[in-house]
Amino acid sequence: MMNRIEKPATTTMKEVAQEAGVSIAAVSKVLHGKGPNIRVSEARAEVIREAAKKLRYQPNGLARSLRMSRTHTIGLIWENMADIGDGPLYYMYLLDGVASELFRKHYRLTILPEIPHSSTISSLSDGRLDGVIWCKMPDLPGIRDQLSHSSLNVVGLNTQATHSLCPMITCDNEHGSGLVVDHLVELGHRNIAFAQDWGSEDTPDLITRYDGYRKALQRHEIPFTENLLFRCDKHKPEVEGWLTRNQGITAIYAWYEGLAGKIMASAQDAGYQIPRDLSIVGFDSTLYCDTLSPKLTAIRQPIREMAQAAARTLMDLIEGQAPDKTSYIFPCTLDVRESSSHPAHSRAPESQRRGNLL
Repeated sequence: MMNRIEKPATTTMKEVAQEAGVSIAAVSKVLHGKGPNIRVSEARAEVIREAAKKLRYQPNGLARSLRMSRTHTIGLIWENMADIGDGPLYYMYLLDGVASELFRKHYRLTILPEIPHSSTISSLSDGRLDGVIWCKMPDLPGIRDQLSHSSLNVVGLNTQATHSLCPMITCDNEHGSGLVVDHLVELGHRNIAFAQDWGSEDTPDLITRYDGYRKALQRHEIPFTENLLFRCDKHKPEVEGWLTRNQGITAIYAWYEGLAGKIMASAQDAGYQIPRDLSIVGFDSTLYCDTLSPKLTAIRQPIREMAQAAARTLMDLIEGQAPDKTSYIFPCTLDVRESSSHPAHSRAPESQRRGNLL
């Protein structure tokens, strides 16, 4: 017969009050903030906190939630959940940032499934959640309408919108793209392509990164032509055929590091030496970049810090504190590694050049 697992008895507020030599009301005021008409000196409050620590008192989260008419549960929406497999470290950093900040203030986190844009916010406004962090929230009329008619607290993460209906947390994607183009132009590149995967056209950070790329080309007086836009399958980008059809490309800027890694692998399979034949730059700069050979030059955005800021902003909204501003834009920097260099005179793959010499 198995022995029954005995759990220790739960410490009550009454026991904390007896240990501290105060009333239960004083304990409730210090540990729960309940009882606005009760005054407790800081010295007495410290005695109560020490007693609670000694007795290992744990507040009843459910009772607290019922008392405050809150669930202390935050929802996290992934826009396009299938993308998690394409950038696992990016999402890991983001999730860690959100979860660590919520845990610090005793909030729970729920990962939400993809919900149709036509009913995303309305379907979550039934009291199950105190608020939502929406990663890559699209700027669509239907979503703006829901935001304007809902009391649900919402914060957009890694998104930039044309409205101020909810706080937005993002990095300076446009400036980041400018850093990429500046870097490649300084190396001597003029034919710099922008790579995006099919189906990502409405993604907020792609849009701003592409805009930044176009503006940077214009600043350097480099004309943009359609052959500089590489639209591809994110799982198997067909680099060799595209480069053959678009002669003269010496560098590719992929809008996120996972796509840059796939493009690099495809080019290497076709015989291209990176970066001698083709420079490749990505965006995010997680540890993934260091696993590639050569290591990927990429824009670094402070993913974890942005996620923490989103969580703090949402908790402030829930607790009735108005945020200082409706848009928080974090700076980004360029991490130069091994995948970018001066353009070679010939961009044909090594195998083709050897064939020409025979």
